[in-house]
Amino acid sequence: MKRREFSELAILGFPGIYFTKVGFGQDTRMNYPFRTLPEAFRAIGFDPKKKGNSFFVVTADVHYGSAGDGMMTTVEDVNKMNPKPAFFCVNGDLIVHASTHFGAVPDENSRQAAIDEFQQFKADVDKLNHQVPLKLTLGNHDTHPQEIDPILFWEVFPGYPAYQSIDLEGVHLIFLNGHSTGYIDTEQMQWLEKDVNSIEISQEVIIFVHQPSMSRRVRERGIPAAISKAFENHKGQIWLIGGHQHKNSHEIFKLKNTKLIEHRITCGTIRIWGGPEKPGYWIYCLHQGEVVGRIFKQRTEGYRIESLPELTSAQAVPIPFDNCDSLIWKILVGEGDRTFLIESKAEDCLNYWAYVKSLTYRLPLIDTNNLATKLAVLAEHQSDNVGKPGQYWVSLNLEDWQEIPLQEAKVDLLILPIPSVFQKTKNIYFKFIPSGEAAVAGFALVK
Repeated sequence: MKRREFSELAILGFPGIYFTKVGFGQDTRMNYPFRTLPEAFRAIGFDPKKKGNSFFVVTADVHYGSAGDGMMTTVEDVNKMNPKPAFFCVNGDLIVHASTHFGAVPDENSRQAAIDEFQQFKADVDKLNHQVPLKLTLGNHDTHPQEIDPILFWEVFPGYPAYQSIDLEGVHLIFLNGHSTGYIDTEQMQWLEKDVNSIEISQEVIIFVHQPSMSRRVRERGIPAAISKAFENHKGQIWLIGGHQHKNSHEIFKLKNTKLIEHRITCGTIRIWGGPEKPGYWIYCLHQGEVVGRIFKQRTEGYRIESLPELTSAQAVPIPFDNCDSLIWKILVGEGDRTFLIESKAEDCLNYWAYVKSLTYRLPLIDTNNLATKLAVLAEHQSDNVGKPGQYWVSLNLEDWQEIPLQEAKVDLLILPIPSVFQKTKNIYFKFIPSGEAAVAGFALVK
């Protein structure tokens, strides 16, 4: 049965089919009309035993080392499934202490705690039926900014691939390492481009990566840049399944030659913050090269069916400074910015600064032929705080500082005037002392 036929069953009111009615994952009065997975399969006309059909189970954010209860309930559910799923995926944040917050590098106590948590996770996942392959991705709590290879993870899972791909019923599945900061390292990027170039240009693809960050210019911006570049010529539909945000939701993005559905899934363990459907896991149904159905299991309630998303409208993938007019010079964190960095009191997340207390950068007006009249900061800054005094300062000598006002705030962008007496100098120094929590990914000079 093709995707269109599955959709038509929903339109025709196929008996027993339930869909959310207030937008994906937004209804806090969710219904779970199916008590068993076979009931849910029958409601969408999906026979998991039929040739050409297959399904897999995916959860995320089980956070061993937290107050949650792990994932044994889900493992037990998977073990009871008949037929067995093609694989079981835990899509990042297996543990907590490899990096307790953005940018954190573990001390010796945290390193040992992380290894202990991986061992606890492994003890439970080893109870998975051996007929069900295990697929793991790594998230921000499983790695830290000084790791490219996942050294702590390999203490317990030696040699497990940090990224890999498989094919299932004609669908290509890619499992990426989002690192601790949504960063795709150079070696992984080369592998990804080679992998994408090896498949049919029209093949449907599912990407598993912990951070669903296709809408981000600042934090975790490495993932949308990598996906956009690797799939620049691809024409088949793409799904991206991520955790990280602990709630069920989705957005549709337009790549150059196709569309991407970003599906964010809720956490898989109890007593963790998140959306109204936590905890739970998802079942994806595949048929002859397509995703044809999705079923959500709320761990304590039951099953519901989620309709396939409407693709008629899609948003562009945002890129740094794409909403900044008359830009004449820019620098991005992690891309040559340390030449211009003077001082930082912030957590280093490789390609952005998190939890910024103070940042000072040299901005070379001479490189713009002294045409710049404004400066721009690529930042996530809470709207209630952006206009408060005492945050934005410029200097000629790093000793005498002049406060400047915020001229304009756009999404992920702060625009400030350069005082006229500063505009003809070789360099100015800009200091950002944010009120409240902020993250910064770059600076620009603007006419």
